[in-house]
Amino acid sequence: MLEFLAPTLTLPGFEFRAFFAVALTAAAAYYDVFNKKWVPDWLAYSCVAAALALNIIFFTPAIFLQAILIGGIIFVVTFLLYKTGQLGGADMFVMSSVAALIPFLPAPLLTAPQNVPYPFILSVMVPCGIAFILHMFIRFIPYISKRISSGKVHFTLVQILQAAFLLVMFFAFILLLSSLPFPMPSSYLAVIAFLFLALIFFTIFKSEIKDSMISELPLSKLCEEDVLALEHIDKRAIKSLSLSPVLDSAMIARIRKSKLKHIPVYTGMPFFLPYFLIGVVFTLLFGDLLYLLF
Repeated sequence: MLEFLAPTLTLPGFEFRAFFAVALTAAAAYYDVFNKKWVPDWLAYSCVAAALALNIIFFTPAIFLQAILIGGIIFVVTFLLYKTGQLGGADMFVMSSVAALIPFLPAPLLTAPQNVPYPFILSVMVPCGIAFILHMFIRFIPYISKRISSGKVHFTLVQILQAAFLLVMFFAFILLLSSLPFPMPSSYLAVIAFLFLALIFFTIFKSEIKDSMISELPLSKLCEEDVLALEHIDKRAIKSLSLSPVLDSAMIARIRKSKLKHIPVYTGMPFFLPYFLIGVVFTLLFGDLLYLLF
């Protein structure tokens, strides 16, 4: 599989593919930030159309198959995340389209070619994830600090055990790396430590972070694509109204006919596409971040 995904020498139409990947992602990121995380349907569908069109215009059987396969896999994964309220519908279309537009990176624009044995989209997710986590730290550390100082944060035994397990896994991973026959770069270890720290932080404070994003909305303000906080809704209401995490028009109609006056919705969920744009641009310019760290 890795041999199939390994980059070849050239990607036909790479300049056009890179231009549309950045331009369409930037447009979607703009709407994500300045239009209350609502990306127009026409733009989401344009991403898919551009990916298909460029793969047809610069048709090469092996690359076309690779693009469709990788784009299809990303679409399925992001669709599942979308249905559980973890990603927006536009995120799903943009990510799968970029994966199909650039199935692999023949060479970064500002650095030497890299022999990276996995798809471009996976390289994108590393700087994207780091940027997103940094934003989440900046956003939530002051909030968590205030709640701790006011005595409103209480750790359960499960949370403590989860954090301890992650800490043990981190030290075990570092010991494994230290046993390798070559030294690991300090920059690589720093990134690994940062990711483990973030994982422990979000594991311990998951409830506080999620609760800070929830608002009780009147039924008149419900919109399609809103994400319900099902854990704060009575189980009998969830069953009788056939509720799922992501609202659609049929669910909104059923809720408005019920006796509910307000309903908890994740109105404070962070946007994602600006960080995906950072990942796309960084990877196009410099290549795979983990490769660079090595």
